[in-house]
Amino acid sequence: MHKPMYLLLFTLLFFVPGCATFDGARTREADKDAFLAGMEERTAQELEKDTLLDLERCIAIALENNLAVKSADLDARLAKLNRDIAFANFLPTVTFEYTSTELNRAPASSIIAGMSTTMQDRIIRETTVQAQMPIFAPATWFLYAAHKRGEEIGVLAADYTRQMIALQVTGLYYQCLATLETRRTLESQRAAAETLVKEVEAYHREGMVTDADLAQVRLLLLARETALESNARAKERNLAELLTAMGVSPTAEPALEASHPLTAPEGELADWILEALLNNPRLAIADRQVAIEREKVRIAIANFLPMLAGFAARSHTSNSFMTYPYTSALGFTGLMTLFNGFKNINEYKAARVEQEQAFLAREQESLAVMLEVVKAHSSLEDARSTLRLADAAVDAEAQMLAERTAKMREGLLRPSEMLDTVAKHDAAQVNAANARYQEQVMTAIARNVLGAIWTEKKDDNHE
Repeated sequence: MHKPMYLLLFTLLFFVPGCATFDGARTREADKDAFLAGMEERTAQELEKDTLLDLERCIAIALENNLAVKSADLDARLAKLNRDIAFANFLPTVTFEYTSTELNRAPASSIIAGMSTTMQDRIIRETTVQAQMPIFAPATWFLYAAHKRGEEIGVLAADYTRQMIALQVTGLYYQCLATLETRRTLESQRAAAETLVKEVEAYHREGMVTDADLAQVRLLLLARETALESNARAKERNLAELLTAMGVSPTAEPALEASHPLTAPEGELADWILEALLNNPRLAIADRQVAIEREKVRIAIANFLPMLAGFAARSHTSNSFMTYPYTSALGFTGLMTLFNGFKNINEYKAARVEQEQAFLAREQESLAVMLEVVKAHSSLEDARSTLRLADAAVDAEAQMLAERTAKMREGLLRPSEMLDTVAKHDAAQVNAANARYQEQVMTAIARNVLGAIWTEKKDDNHE
């Protein structure tokens, strides 16, 4: 009988070390291949060839693939499961127990003169089915209510994560568009600089300009080419950041297109503050955190009360010496703490303090949201003013460029003086493009702080 046992132990000792080995290099190689394959497949699926991406499409891809969004969904699912676990405290607990006992000899009791009598069978098998259900346990009610609020926090946190990812994608999207707009401006500037170099070279051959003037316009052309190269590198960096936020490969090269302008919230600053205090998800989360602390206070109070539970059991034994092989039991049990070193009293006091902390945290969050609204409103007005100024500067510099170009062709203006005009006109165009996109980013921030939540259809059945 011992041989099979020894053989089993030897087999376990032989295989356990093999199961415990870990090849880090091979694991890293396999994970790298799987990650790249999955990334390429997801990128090819989301970024269809020759398809332009606007802001809405970029946000939709990000909400589908961003890892922070997936992590928030898992947290929400975990909160729901914790609520289901808390609900189990209301249901009966049913257990089944089976015991098999085999003795080397049947127990016997000595009587007289070396005589003995057997007291039970050598082999006994017993089964027991027991059910228990709480009758009065108020702490479980409050615990379930707290987990219910926790589930709501999980849903709100997931939506808030989507809101912040949408804001991040919006900022990166307009940053990429600004880079592309700047590139188009720089390309036209380089073309203008090339034309200017040709004209100045012609004037130089006729002795109308100095060597210094020719060197300055050639330096201008070199500066334009250098700016284009720097812009190309900035485009690569900005696009990689956008694609990473979207959850796809940062080395892809999709084409972006301008979207419809975002609409800023209506109303005055006071209206914005009221809307933010009503709709900002951070305050909704703070409300539920206060509710959770309130339930903890109730749980601390419930610990002073007795707990009652009912139980029922049915057992069977194969012992032939028992008169009644089947036995049933029915009753209830109660438990009440009389003294535990003032632990329950101090737990109640601590719960009250934590509740006050939750109230203060909510007030602090409300003040922080109000401050963010004020800043967002002010920043949006600044962006609008900057945009109006930039558009006016473009018109003024365009008129100045036209006038000075005509004067230079008539020989009334030196090329060095013309360079300053061209530089101002180019800078005005770039500033106008950046101001336009900055105004859109400030609009997105204002919508975000007022509680504009990006949602999507989710499968509620996670089982």
